[in-house]
Amino acid sequence: MSGISDRKFTIGVDYGTNSVRAIIVDLEDGSEIATAVSPYSGGEAGVLLDAQRPMLARQNPRDYVDGFYRAVAKVIEIAQSTPPGHDRGFTPDGIVGIGVDTTGSTPIPVDESGTPLGMIPEFEHELDAMAWLWKDHTSFAEAAEITEKASRSEDRYLSKCGETYSSEWFWSKILHCRRTNPRVFKAAFSWVELADFIPAFITGNTDPDTLPRGICAAGHKAMFHESWGGLPSEAFLESLDPDLVRLRSHYNGATKTSDQKAGGLCAPVA
Repeated sequence: MSGISDRKFTIGVDYGTNSVRAIIVDLEDGSEIATAVSPYSGGEAGVLLDAQRPMLARQNPRDYVDGFYRAVAKVIEIAQSTPPGHDRGFTPDGIVGIGVDTTGSTPIPVDESGTPLGMIPEFEHELDAMAWLWKDHTSFAEAAEITEKASRSEDRYLSKCGETYSSEWFWSKILHCRRTNPRVFKAAFSWVELADFIPAFITGNTDPDTLPRGICAAGHKAMFHESWGGLPSEAFLESLDPDLVRLRSHYNGATKTSDQKAGGLCAPVA
């Protein structure tokens, strides 16, 4: 058995609707070392609302980045100040991995570098340029349209997820943005799920063309499946709106499962 100074630890970072939560776990026995919570600062309990659009729910992507730094720094500080008698041999250099989970579908419009539009001065006060939170239901009409057209497709794009598309999901939100805010839609080089943006940010690979896309979000939320070649065909997307086709080309089809490494921690974040 290795000595206590050789213990290894992992950090879990959970992005909820109202806050970022972090936990440090001892990999030898799964015991909890410390936890910390960092509430989002924007909107009402972290959610950006609009009185004129009651089904709207957005989040400022800057809260995701700031929340990561605050929650992780805080949980490490707490772990280092463990009361005497409960010492687990924790040191920051014993951390060997970071796992992330988030709300979804929470797609974010990003520019060519992968920077969320809501973090760019031009769009920092534009709700449609923010992250479209999972419980945003403004795209209910688009979801119904996708459901109807997918039901007539030979590829049956909804056959893997209950045959009904949701207003909470990827393509319905993007299509709603196209129809209601063409300026934001045009500025978006791609859209990235929150579940993919955080690993991309902490590994320094935010390029929409190359950042790993998790198969969970891709599967039912973006209608991705190998049996029909990945994302829905260009013809299907064109039937919804021709401008959706260009987004298909900026979606990395090399999806990953949750047990696969997204990358290494980049120096600026470290």
